[in-house]
Amino acid sequence: MALSVSGALALWALAGLDGSRRSEILLVAFVSLPSVFAMAWVALVDPGSIRDAVQRPDDTIESHWLQRAQSGAFTDLLLVLGVVLVAGVIVDLAVSLRVALIALTTFAMADVGVRLVWIRRREG
Repeated sequence: MALSVSGALALWALAGLDGSRRSEILLVAFVSLPSVFAMAWVALVDPGSIRDAVQRPDDTIESHWLQRAQSGAFTDLLLVLGVVLVAGVIVDLAVSLRVALIALTTFAMADVGVRLVWIRRREG
């Protein structure tokens, strides 16, 4: 299912392009395959058919840990953004927007991961 959807997306995109960008579209179709597979899994698999599935997954301790880690990481991200903004004004930092967004996204994801591991060890 996912392979056919990803292939259909690639064929649809390839239909209107010339030969110079075909390899890029094929690469995007190949990279999008896991996401399409995950969406197909969510849409087609009944949670009741999975053995040992939790009836209300939002009420598990792991979801509470993740929520706490994400809220703490958001606070850290706001703090880092403020500090970097003030430092950038004082020092006259010239950083491209792409580099700044990549750095902030990486920081936020790593912060959530570290906080989640810390909360699991402390409470688990």
